[in-house]
Amino acid sequence: MMGTHQLKIGLRVSDLHRSAKLYRAAGCREIPNQDQPNLRYLTFGHTWLILTDLHAHGFHSEERAQAARGGPLGSGVVLAIPTSDLEAMHRLWRAEELPITLAPEDAGWARIFYGLDPDGYEVMFEQFAN
Repeated sequence: MMGTHQLKIGLRVSDLHRSAKLYRAAGCREIPNQDQPNLRYLTFGHTWLILTDLHAHGFHSEERAQAARGGPLGSGVVLAIPTSDLEAMHRLWRAEELPITLAPEDAGWARIFYGLDPDGYEVMFEQFAN
């Protein structure tokens, strides 16, 4: 059965279209899903990234709904995305006018940079030596 052996990460987002477009540009692949307009299923390798419309998709409890809608959404969450072109990802973040929390630098084990997505989820891009 599709999806039964993959790690899935779900993010509540305020602008589903913008977030899906951004994560596709960052290397994710979108799985077509016309039956659920308030969700976007993306993959990166074997990991699924499920983007959910913060205001149009339901919650399993009112307490969780209030917590998410009260924000900040991205506090404490970091997604690490490997890339073969760190500078291209840095340019993407700058072109989208998204906050960069750590400029590109050599971390010893990889070249990295951190930025925030439109909802404040922190993304670390890492480019490993060939």
